[in-house]
Amino acid sequence: MRGRSISWNGLERSFFTAFLLWSGAGLIFTVLRISPDTVTHLPLPSWLVQFVRLCLEYGDPILIILACANTHLHAVRQWTASVARRWGVFILLCAYVVEAIGVNTGLPFGPYHYTDTFGPMLGVVPLTIPLAWHVVLTNALFVVRAVAPYCSRWGEAALAGLICTIYDIILEPFATTVKHYWRWDGDNIPPLNYVAWFLISGILIRLFAPTVTTRHRFDPRPWLILGFTIAIFVAGRWAFGG
Repeated sequence: MRGRSISWNGLERSFFTAFLLWSGAGLIFTVLRISPDTVTHLPLPSWLVQFVRLCLEYGDPILIILACANTHLHAVRQWTASVARRWGVFILLCAYVVEAIGVNTGLPFGPYHYTDTFGPMLGVVPLTIPLAWHVVLTNALFVVRAVAPYCSRWGEAALAGLICTIYDIILEPFATTVKHYWRWDGDNIPPLNYVAWFLISGILIRLFAPTVTTRHRFDPRPWLILGFTIAIFVAGRWAFGG
């Protein structure tokens, strides 16, 4: 079963098609430097301008929701629905607690705070942030299990932690200087942030990730979910600077 192609069900196909269309549109808009402010100057009907403006304003939270939904559906395919739910709920809760502590104390990432531009806030943390944790950690885990299925548990944790850290290194300039989703005190990203990302993601995966064998090593979803979002980060930094 590991080497054979799989047949997705209708829900999986629908959600992944929506993710590809949404992320593809976001990448095009980013490369063309189309923002909510510039779209009003396009030669389009007023109703279409308003629609595109709304899509741009809420595009990133919607992208995270679609990425998280696809991540969960992929986890259900790889494990079981109950295992995927338990893992997802655990990561969401852990992410929120760690982020709330981080905002209030400066530990373990360094002193920072979130703005209100990344979706609805739950206290001091946007609701999209725990979803983003689930997307990054879970897909990093599945990428490692696809390319190194016989890796030890410690090796798996270290490799997945490395992927999560590299992802955050690429994300930070886009999120802080282009989108202003959060701000670091002093406007400098502390090295502690990257150390914390590596350690926390690695520990969560080593101690709590389901050990159920991955069924489909060649499912493209983890690669494309991480790849498309990284492409948007890179394109956004290139297009809008910062």
